[in-house]
Amino acid sequence: MKYQQIIFDVDDTLIDSAATENFALHHLFAAHHWQLTPKLQQTYHKYNQGLWRQLELGEITYEELSQITFSHFLKANLGLEVDGLKIMNEYRSYFGEAHQLLPGVEHTLKLARKLGYQLTVLSNGERLMQNHRLELAGIKDYFNLIVTSQEAKVSKPDKRIFDYFFAQTKVAPNKTIFFGDGLQSDILGAEKYGFASIWYNHRHRANTLNLHPIFEVDTYQDFDTLLQNNLMHF
Repeated sequence: MKYQQIIFDVDDTLIDSAATENFALHHLFAAHHWQLTPKLQQTYHKYNQGLWRQLELGEITYEELSQITFSHFLKANLGLEVDGLKIMNEYRSYFGEAHQLLPGVEHTLKLARKLGYQLTVLSNGERLMQNHRLELAGIKDYFNLIVTSQEAKVSKPDKRIFDYFFAQTKVAPNKTIFFGDGLQSDILGAEKYGFASIWYNHRHRANTLNLHPIFEVDTYQDFDTLLQNNLMHF
């Protein structure tokens, strides 16, 4: 077997990020009696994605993201002055309860384990939250190791998070493959570190960074086919 270990991202790779964000945002706004229109929700999504890109580029820290996300957004869009960190913590409490799996996830995890792969997680997120969501989703026990940026104190694609990860697993990078949706975080991170990746491009985004995952799939069924063919071209 060419590869022995598969690293999975969490958000929008295992757990549906769109459904999670929708759940958390609606609960937050309802709790405060703020009006959440479809246009405002779309504005938040675009704004939030931009902040996460800044985090991945090292332009802001996770702590800064936590402080500014809602303080800036609510001020700009609703004219509200809020304690940004307090609102973010409330939002994350809702976010941490959402755990809708993307189609085909559990079948693929069962197949990969049956085929002898060691399954692990590397996520830009909080340790307790991500562990809790994976447990709620019923898939936590599939993974031998779960590592988050919170405990590593650095986010993907920074090579130091991969140093931290590989210091805790016995499988070398050349025997490891990363399966993730994040072009900027997962695929770039793996490529810069020098190991293989599969881009789970279920949102049908363009490869604007000219990266070179060994495969690109848009469904877990396609990933199953790759696993059955020993992750080899066919």
